[in-house]
Amino acid sequence: MLGSQTSYSVDLLTATGPVRAEWLQKFKNLRVEALRDNPSSYMSTFVREVQFTDEKWSERILHPKHHHLICHKPSEPATDTALDGDATTEGWEANDDWVGMFSLLGPYGRDEYGATLLLDRTTLASDQEETRWHLIGLYLQPNHRCGESAIAIHEGLLTYVRFWTDDHRARPIEHARGLPKPKRARVAGLLREDKGLVAEVYKAVAMIYVGWADGALARRILEDYADGEPAGHTRVMERVIEC
Repeated sequence: MLGSQTSYSVDLLTATGPVRAEWLQKFKNLRVEALRDNPSSYMSTFVREVQFTDEKWSERILHPKHHHLICHKPSEPATDTALDGDATTEGWEANDDWVGMFSLLGPYGRDEYGATLLLDRTTLASDQEETRWHLIGLYLQPNHRCGESAIAIHEGLLTYVRFWTDDHRARPIEHARGLPKPKRARVAGLLREDKGLVAEVYKAVAMIYVGWADGALARRILEDYADGEPAGHTRVMERVIEC
């Protein structure tokens, strides 16, 4: 578990082959619920994504640069009629209640990251010194918006980027050459407005305002998470995580 100091946990949705139907449905349900309930927080729309086919949702889950983390909570205990062990044979993905989610896109190179966020790229460290990510799609169901779930998301975010940075399997070429692991990770979140659930959670996980993103470039980075409509500048919050 990536975030497990509370009754909530955050774990990576790992799928390397055909996505199980129940996982796909849970993932889809959370995303379209987020777009329906908080339309001003995201760069896409409920009307657009509710029409996605299962194939489209599966492609999103399996995209090699999309890392989907699910906030979940154990569901009600199994009844006495259940066979011993049945409740845990399929793991948390099948047995727990999915109550929230966020995705990390990346990692990105210095030039691409800096250009998107309108940052002076000369102030960013080299690709060997730090990894860079975009945090998107953050959502928590209304009845699970509390201190414990925010802590779980914070811990899950920190643990995952540190794990990825520390895991040589994520960087086989650099590891083979004996290059040192990156010292830090940068995580940027784009905001359409300075209020609402997403802004509150970004602040809760110690992200700070660093400037503005070019809307057109941001939509290119976000790929199918954005609706493709023209956009001006978008607020950017960022967290630098020491690894």
